Amino acid sequence: MSNPRLWSWHVSPFAGKARVACAEKGIEVELVEVDPRNRPARLRELNPSNRVPVLEVGDIAIRESTAICEWLEDTQPEPSFWPAEATARAEARGLLGWVDDELTLNFFLSMRKEAFGLAPGDHPDTVSILRGRLTRRWPVLEDLLARTGGPWFLGGESPTLVDLAAIPLAVRLPAWKPELAPAAEFARAHAWLEALRARPSAAEVSRRGEPVSDAVTEPATEP
Repeated sequence: MSNPRLWSWHVSPFAGKARVACAEKGIEVELVEVDPRNRPARLRELNPSNRVPVLEVGDIAIRESTAICEWLEDTQPEPSFWPAEATARAEARGLLGWVDDELTLNFFLSMRKEAFGLAPGDHPDTVSILRGRLTRRWPVLEDLLARTGGPWFLGGESPTLVDLAAIPLAVRLPAWKPELAPAAEFARAHAWLEALRARPSAAEVSRRGEPVSDAVTEPATEP
């Protein structure tokens, strides 16, 4: 069987999460680069939401970053993304949702709206509101990491998917908006972000695939 094909965009944090996960598992994928302003018709066939990431495995399309990561875990159990015990795994999945929704999404959505403009009905201060939500999460992050002493959410020597999912944020935050980084008082949050940036898989955040050529015009929104 040929390598799975990952439909991706190098700026999308959730496509970046999928690329990082593949690298952490040592899975080779054929990387296809999608321009969000000029999306290929094939993407909508694979995903009715018309967004990346999508992983093609044979005739099957796996949509959304967490589903892709779960497929990787099921098919390549080592190194594991999750704790072995069921209750601990459930806790970890809940924490993953918090990282995705409260950290990654607030930051990258603010960048998208700053770059592409506000949507109809958005509050005029939407960008500032989203960034305020992010910065208010740093003390919460500090407290969560303090439960195990860090640097990882669940303790131990290796990160879980809860941590790895934040690598796109850890890489892009100091490059794009360093003023939004945690204040110096949040030492564990700083150490966590630095440890994520140090992972070899962090190189995947900026990796681009082969551009798609059979494109049709779509609105300028992040996939």
